[in-house]
Parts: sequence; structure tokens; C-alpha cells
Amino acid sequence: MNTNRFETFYDAVLAIVVTILVLKIPQPLGPGWGAFFSNYINIITYLIVFLAIINIWYSNQRLFQHIESINNKSLIAYGFSIFLFSLFPYFASWLSFNLYSLAAEVIFGLLMIFSNISHIISVVVVFGANHSKEKLEEMNIQRSYFIIPILIIAIGFILSFTLFTPGIYVASFVSILLSILFHRREAAELEDTERFEALIDAIIAIIITVIVLEIPAAANGSLAALLELRIEFIAYAVSFIVCFHVWNFTYNLFNIVNKINHRAIWSVASALFFLSLIPYLTTYVAMNFHDFVPQFIYGVNFIIINTCSFLATYEMKKIDESNKFLNASFDNYNRFALNIVITFIFMAIGYLYYPPIIIISCLFSIVLTWIFMIKQINLLDML
Repeated sequence: MNTNRFETFYDAVLAIVVTILVLKIPQPLGPGWGAFFSNYINIITYLIVFLAIINIWYSNQRLFQHIESINNKSLIAYGFSIFLFSLFPYFASWLSFNLYSLAAEVIFGLLMIFSNISHIISVVVVFGANHSKEKLEEMNIQRSYFIIPILIIAIGFILSFTLFTPGIYVASFVSILLSILFHRREAAELEDTERFEALIDAIIAIIITVIVLEIPAAANGSLAALLELRIEFIAYAVSFIVCFHVWNFTYNLFNIVNKINHRAIWSVASALFFLSLIPYLTTYVAMNFHDFVPQFIYGVNFIIINTCSFLATYEMKKIDESNKFLNASFDNYNRFALNIVITFIFMAIGYLYYPPIIIISCLFSIVLTWIFMIKQINLLDML
């Protein structure tokens, strides 16, 4: 059977898994630095799951670029993998609140191991069903890329049962980072970007809908009760524009990109990770709208998103130097610098005078960027 519909379903599940866990991160108990960093374990756990899922997606994407059909055995194998992936939000959240619980560590570690094993089985089954495909053989997938991460998690089990209870947690993080580095060594380029674009669209769409779920219900049916939530709706509107701005950027970028590589994918994925924190930070800002720390953290997150977008653009220009339209569209990086500089300036103003000016600056810098882009498009149309 054709793989297109299955790939869409598979990617949709992964997109939901990597974003829904942000709902499990509890809000800080106050607007100070200490209260915010008290949740660092939850955020790191979310990062671990995000990296694991995107890494598996990348491996699967490389594989499916070279096959056109799958059989029922492949569907069953991948179905089991999807089942395991869908359990990550629950057990990752459980572990975040019980980092020194051996039971939570063991179950999370088993989930990591079985997810890796199920992915290996899926790859083996697909190879078996497409044994005549020469391009599959050209991929030269190294067995060590699959085995070493599992061995590292196994070492984590030994640590957890002997010296250090969170050993599985740490080993899982290390295994994911090594797996990402293994893929980087392959230096493979992907000429089909449509599936990655679909994943980006799905993640951003979920982020936008998750933000609105974080707005509390009005106390009653009166207009006054609804107006009491005006800060929450203002924060949502700004965050919606930030998310739509990132989508618009990726849309325009991938319209002129012919190929991507490992670095470009992970640059965009990094931007998506920080973008996926927007629902959490939007609520944090709305609950502490006039405090500096929440506003500052929101601004820093916005700067990181722009920096990752810059790195993605730089990498895509680097790997596709013959793409004249790409180079003409991004002949300089003023729009990224503009966003970053404006946000830094308003951070200083927010610290000295009025903290809410920081989130407003994100909106202001986006508007200026759109004006810059419109002028750039008009110039390109004249060429």
C-alpha cells in the first residue's frame, strides 16, 4: 500500500506527542526566578521527549524517502511504535514529579528501550518488504546507531539500582544526544521537504490550539466576568501572532528551498521546541502581567526562536548555494537582527519602567519584520 497516508498519520501522532507534554508542566508559584526554575526538571524532561521524538521522526523520514509502499507487517510494527510513543507524555510527566522514584525511573527507562527496539524492528520489517530497493542499501544504516543508545540506557539501569537513582533519566538524555550526533555524521541531504513542512504545520497548529485551552473559563455568563480575562486574551493574541509569524516564515522559506540537511532540520526543530513553550509562557505572563521576570523570560524565548530561524536560513543557503532566489530573498539577515535588537532594547525599558512593554515589543518587531518582508518581495518581483 502507498505510504503517503500512513506517513501523515504517523507524523500527526508524533506532533501531538511532542507538544501535549507542555500542558503537564505546572505553572510557577510566583513571578520570581526561584519559582520559575523550581520546574526545571519538568522542562528538561519535556526537552528529552521532544528530542527523542524528533530524532526518531528524522530517522523514519530518511527511510521513507526511499520506499513507496509498505505491507501489513510494517503497519503492525509501526503501530506498536506509535502506541509506545503515545505513552511518553504520561510517564514523562510522572517521572518529572518523582525523579528519585525507582519505579518511575524504571518504567520511563523501559519505555525508552522498547521505543528504540520497536523502531529497529520497524526498520528491519520495511527493509525486508523492500529488499530490492537499491537506495535502501545505499543508506548504509549502521547497526551501532541503534544498539549504542540502548546500551547506554542499560548502563543507566545499573546506576539507578546501585549508586544514583536518576541514572536512567541521565542515561536516556545522553543516549538521545549520541543518537542525534550519529545521524549528523551521515551528512545526508533531503530533497523532499514536504513531509517536514507538514510536521512543522502540525506542531504549530497544535501549539496555537493548546494556548487557547490555557485561558481559564469566565466565572459566569456576564460580560464583566469575560472582561476580567482581558489580560489572558491579550497574551493569547500576542502569542498567536508570534506562532503565526513563525509559520509564515517557514512557509515563505520552504517555498524557495530545494533541499535540507540534518543541521537545517535541527535548527528548525530547535525553534519549534522553544515555540512549543509559548503556551506555558503565555499563561505565566498572563498570571503575572506586570512582573519583570515572566516578561523577560518570554522575551528571551522570542529571541531564541529568531536565532534558531536565522541558523536554519543560514544553513539552507549554505547547502544550496546555486539557489539564486533563496540567496536573493535572504541576502542579509536584517530581519532577524531587527527582532533581537528591538526585544533587547525593550527588555531594558521593561526592567526600568514598565515590564509589559517586553511582550508588546515582540508584536512590534514582528510588524516591522512583515513590512521589511513586503518590501523585499516587491523588490524580487521587479527582478
